[in-house]
Amino acid sequence: PRSPIEVTAGTNLMQALLDHGLPVASSCRGDGVCAKCRIEIVSPSAQDPKALSPETDLEKFLRERHQLPSNVRISCQTHVLGDITVDTTYW
Repeated sequence: PRSPIEVTAGTNLMQALLDHGLPVASSCRGDGVCAKCRIEIVSPSAQDPKALSPETDLEKFLRERHQLPSNVRISCQTHVLGDITVDTTYW
């Protein structure tokens, strides 16, 4: 397991991971087009309003378009609000 990283509440999840040297897949550089930056939220729930920002309409569209499970968030569209544990298939 990786060491915890600390970020300021409201920080964009994709940017937080990149800032701490963790790779995030993306071909649109965070513009919310490709959905490659999807990140599995291990805990708490991916929909926990105390831990993560609510899904944007764009994120909901990408979830449906790519048939993503509810525990996956589009990191470029998600802001960290509390303690979370994340994972992805390419780490």
